[in-house]
Amino acid sequence: MRRFIVYVLAAVLLVTAAFSLMHTVRGQEANGRSMPIIETEGENIRQIDGPALIDGEQMPLISVIDSPSPTCYQPDPSRDTCYLKWYYMSVNAAPATSMLTMTLTLNDFGPVAHTQGFFQSSMFIPYNMLGDGFKVACGPLGAGGNPKLGNAYGYTIRARDSNGQIAANFGTIFCPAFTP
Repeated sequence: MRRFIVYVLAAVLLVTAAFSLMHTVRGQEANGRSMPIIETEGENIRQIDGPALIDGEQMPLISVIDSPSPTCYQPDPSRDTCYLKWYYMSVNAAPATSMLTMTLTLNDFGPVAHTQGFFQSSMFIPYNMLGDGFKVACGPLGAGGNPKLGNAYGYTIRARDSNGQIAANFGTIFCPAFTP
């Protein structure tokens, strides 16, 4: 019986010692996150989220995703086929940070493009890297809510850096109407 008590006490002591060596990992702290910064311009929305401070110093910043001129074009007016494309997409990380990923999601289809980085402080995706663009239906007049255009497609572009900061752009692209 004494051996059993000695084994139980030894097990309790080992478990206690193991848990005393564990610490909260930065990023798991509930108060270590800041509120997301959300900016809107018309129907477009962008969001930046991430920890505010590390060890009392200002954390390196991730830039806003630059994605000018999202367009929807119809190469053949006799077909209900349009393509969504951006002139370019770009994001930068501040000093001592690397860009890890940039993902483009079309809200009707899910993720359509995912780019990964490797020890680079910025990501730049030119217009020709995504081919002709993403094939979608143009839709009839008024299908997307605008009486002069066709379907509307919502998109989200998210980027993440090596410090866990996330930037996101949201917007809507209207396509020309298919009029047979």
